[in-house]
Amino acid sequence: MPIRVLPDDIVNKIAAGEVVERPASAVKELVENALDAGAGSVEVEIAGGGLRALRVADDGRGMAPGEMALALRRHATSKIAAFDDIYAIASYGFRGEALPSIAAVSRLTLTSRPAGADFAWAILCESGRTISEKAAAAGQGTTVTVEDLFASVPARRKFLKSEQNETRRVTDEVTAQALASPGVAFTLIVDGREALLCRPGAAAVRAADVLGSELFGNMVAFDHGRRPVRAHGFVSRPTHLWPRRREQLIFVNGRRVSDRLVHAAVCQAYGPALQGRHPAYLVFIEISPAQVDVNVHPAKSQVRFRDEPLVFSTIKAGVARAVFSEGDSHFPPSEAAAAYVPAGAAPIGEALASVRELFANPYRPVGPPGPAPGESQPVVAYWQAHNAYILAETKTGIIVIDQHAAHERILYEELLKPGERRRAQQLLFPLTVELTPAELGVFVQHQESFQRLGFDARQFSGRTILVEGLPSEAGAAVDGAAVIRGMLSDLGATGTATDDPVAAIARSFACRAAVKAGQPLSQIEMGRLVDRLFATSSPYLDPHGRPAVIKLSLDDLDRRFGRS
Repeated sequence: MPIRVLPDDIVNKIAAGEVVERPASAVKELVENALDAGAGSVEVEIAGGGLRALRVADDGRGMAPGEMALALRRHATSKIAAFDDIYAIASYGFRGEALPSIAAVSRLTLTSRPAGADFAWAILCESGRTISEKAAAAGQGTTVTVEDLFASVPARRKFLKSEQNETRRVTDEVTAQALASPGVAFTLIVDGREALLCRPGAAAVRAADVLGSELFGNMVAFDHGRRPVRAHGFVSRPTHLWPRRREQLIFVNGRRVSDRLVHAAVCQAYGPALQGRHPAYLVFIEISPAQVDVNVHPAKSQVRFRDEPLVFSTIKAGVARAVFSEGDSHFPPSEAAAAYVPAGAAPIGEALASVRELFANPYRPVGPPGPAPGESQPVVAYWQAHNAYILAETKTGIIVIDQHAAHERILYEELLKPGERRRAQQLLFPLTVELTPAELGVFVQHQESFQRLGFDARQFSGRTILVEGLPSEAGAAVDGAAVIRGMLSDLGATGTATDDPVAAIARSFACRAAVKAGQPLSQIEMGRLVDRLFATSSPYLDPHGRPAVIKLSLDDLDRRFGRS
């Protein structure tokens, strides 16, 4: 094939692919343009995950008609004038490719009005071509409306996720932008529903508003360093770490990025206190533009620091000093780890007493229910190894059962028993659970499925839901708020585009409500667990497809001991 110069429409679509991967990418670029324009208020609205329509409106400086036309051309920008300016970027962007890239793969309307103008001006583009220009009625600022994103590039659209997944990504992006700019008001509207409303305020107020009281209430502030590098923000207390990653956000000069160096610095600050768990954190790095390269990725989602050791040590020292301060511990980090236990854990003696008491009381079930009145000890003898595995002798060998995986299988099948809609077991004291914007979106999407499985929960006020009942399998000892939050996190992380949402919820619930490794069980409790496991349709696998039972025959044992 001979070498040729590509037509402009193909060049623009290729450029669009570098900058705009999905609706969330378009929202990111447009919100950053609004912030660079000095907006005090930003409103984002999406429909159909942003594929059908998205709109970003701000009250910033606005543009005159001539500037608007230039803004829709590639490599047109107001943010640099000479090549050396690239190495001192103080704005969110400069390449001038956001608007033309989005316009190349959508139907875009740009409406803007600068201060002092008698009227606004609107330009309509389709697939990168200007269709019309006319006067319009609008207040000061700029509004960009994008319809049918990627309609002209169907191959790219095929690789996008479900509408729900794209909605979650947009919500995450707007949430991150709101955290980075606490002095700016943010509103997010999803399919006509207000998903996020943030008024201007201090950084701590904004973080509490976005993250919710449960998460932010167990974080501490840190602030360390000075020019050329200052790191500040909020991190989890060592007593409130999480079994899986939650909100972990990094901002460099106000721009959200992903950076392994920063993540490693935060985690190393905790030392052994992590114990396999994860901190939530908001880390804001203020650094001289000359000390950081923001152009290593087309979407500026990654950066390269000139002095990595300085950045690392600044963050690590600041976080360590905050989490092991006098208010939390009198020990330095290396010694303090022993004073902390994972979130929710109790001292060993207290935990054992609690487990025995819970299993002895049939009205407060946790894990496998105890024996019925008059029921005798099981005939088969069971052994529990490391409070995690149950061993039993069979006619032809031995079996090893993962107690958590086994109970997961039991709860999963009990929750999905065919028949009528399940009824919730009402709580004596209803729970109020404050959700993040992303969690609320997942809850609203799957509320009907939750109700089918026996969750009596509804939106109460703002981002708070009221939980009045849980499935009877949950048991009174289960932390209902933590279980629901965990399930929403699971659903948001994986989506249910290729799965039955009811089955996905049941699988997540079973994982979070099942007995855990490390929980001691009596002979009766182990017997009941084994009996219930082998009454299920698939006792050898947990709901995720992992092994729940391992069989070792006598031949296997003889062979391992050299007897055969």
